[in-house]
Amino acid sequence: MKHLPHRVLFALVPLFLVGVFALITIPSTAQDTGVPTSPADVCRPALDSLWSAATTACIGKPVGYICNGGGAPQAEPQGAVSNALAVTGALVEADEVDALRTPRIAAETGTAGIVWMRLPAPLSYTALLIGDLILRDVSPPDFPAWTAFAVATNEAQPTCTAAPLSALVLQTGFGAGTQIVVNGASISLSGTVVVHTDPINTTFIALSGASSVMTFGVEQLLFTGQQVSVPHDPADFGITAGAPTAPIPFEVDQLQNLPIALFERPVVLPQPGNVTTQGDVNMRGEPNIYAGVITLVPGGETLSVLGRSPDGAWFHVRRDNGETGWMAGDLLAQNLGTINAIYEATPLPPQRYGEFATRGRVVAPAGVNLRIGPDGTFDVVATLNDGAVVNILARSPYSQWVKVDAGGFIGWVALVALETQTYFEALPIDPSALPLPEPTVQPGLFGNAFPDPSNPENP
Repeated sequence: MKHLPHRVLFALVPLFLVGVFALITIPSTAQDTGVPTSPADVCRPALDSLWSAATTACIGKPVGYICNGGGAPQAEPQGAVSNALAVTGALVEADEVDALRTPRIAAETGTAGIVWMRLPAPLSYTALLIGDLILRDVSPPDFPAWTAFAVATNEAQPTCTAAPLSALVLQTGFGAGTQIVVNGASISLSGTVVVHTDPINTTFIALSGASSVMTFGVEQLLFTGQQVSVPHDPADFGITAGAPTAPIPFEVDQLQNLPIALFERPVVLPQPGNVTTQGDVNMRGEPNIYAGVITLVPGGETLSVLGRSPDGAWFHVRRDNGETGWMAGDLLAQNLGTINAIYEATPLPPQRYGEFATRGRVVAPAGVNLRIGPDGTFDVVATLNDGAVVNILARSPYSQWVKVDAGGFIGWVALVALETQTYFEALPIDPSALPLPEPTVQPGLFGNAFPDPSNPENP
């Protein structure tokens, strides 16, 4: 992908940000809502219903569109565009929308701001709006819509104690990157970054990948598990007031209850900070020296930390390429905050909300074959009719096939044959899946000798 140069964006965009928030204000305290706080055990079911409904409405929708998964947002231009987005599940082309304000999370009334904005190439990133925030496109002329934008998030604590703070989640595809400008800061985005604002700062928190933040000619690298803040004018978030701070381990309370299963690409929430290999280090499948080696990680590589073993001797880590495993802590240089995720058994990645997070519906007019192994070469167990609903149990270790339970019949189908919101990488791998059969070797290939019928001396 051809990225837009830092210097071009940084030079042009501040001129478009002046006065962006002059017409809009966000309350800064929970008391502004007038609604008493609800304990987590009371409001969590309602909150889960909101997340599930949003998943059903908007996961898997096309690139180039804004999808409303929750309460009706305010949108500009007013009129047809604003009205079109009022319905849950509504789709509007992203370049038709100039600004959005999403409603606060109110589990007690069953409403919440939940909006996905999926930008096409050359930008190729997704913005997920959660809770009460304002987003305004301020891209210069001749640049794609949403190359640059201003954002303000409500810093008030939610009334439901199981709800997250209002946040903007920015995410690129796996291994991809893009250049954007957020509140006047030039961002080289690669992976997943959460954005929060307060009256004087915009804070960027990296949940995956490696990004960077630049203002005033100063660029700070932002690795997974770190945060960087950029000061802005209290009267106008779009005017930067200084260089970015040095990266530090992120503050855990800013990510409390964040619904990562709503992300375009769900990620395991990292712990604050990171580690760096001191020489070549084995990444193992379990936290002990007898576990199998997944890969050998070279010296000097920075990894995010997902958790640690109870004795503190091992860290569960993730590489930028998505590989995860365990490493001995004494072989790593540690730049960490407090590690709260402590476990021995490796946890599964987060799965989607809703009924079709672990179920699928067959989408094949002629039906689809259920097979004994995860490939079209295996024998057929049964044929599933179009529209049949199956329970998804596991995934193949070597193909995009899933193991399913179809009314008591257990077998494998290609993921592409199912309508589902299952996040494939979050499914457990079935190690008992039959291996691919060895291909039949044709005579004469790969140096094999065989009789030549044109030669009478052949035996």
